[in-house]
Amino acid sequence: MAGGRPLRIAWAAEDTSAALQRAYRAERDRHVALRLHALWLLREGHALRETARLTGAGERALQRWVAWYRTEGLAGVRAHRLAGTGRAAFLTRAQQQAVRAHLASGAVHTAQDASSWIAAQFGVTYRPKGIYGLLHRLRARPKVPRPSNPKSDAVVQAAWKKGGSALR
Repeated sequence: MAGGRPLRIAWAAEDTSAALQRAYRAERDRHVALRLHALWLLREGHALRETARLTGAGERALQRWVAWYRTEGLAGVRAHRLAGTGRAAFLTRAQQQAVRAHLASGAVHTAQDASSWIAAQFGVTYRPKGIYGLLHRLRARPKVPRPSNPKSDAVVQAAWKKGGSALR
């Protein structure tokens, strides 16, 4: 058995066990639902370590959620998002729209072509991994026809598709 102080939470009057259970079951956001589930189990009298085991969340995460509840209440537990804003984009939204339009025109066949065009237009250089990430975020793929062998014979291919034997 682990030592330490017992967990004490000053529950709001409206946050009864039944109310927390209803909120947990009604929540559509799975991340928020996990937090509400943990709070409900804690409200039911489960220990922090046991609640972490039952929910699959880490003990430190539960401690963070309890801290949010203590300072901001249930609304704070629902509102928190741990995702950061990330790094600023190299291209502005207008520049990204211009890249998307240029890609849609069919003038770009490879990621290297796109990278070269962006460097010439906007003075921004991308590494190979970065340009692939940009193209993925822009949901852009090269619009090029499937390559065909220059020695292929269209007449022989058409006959083969119809089931004829033009090769004999």
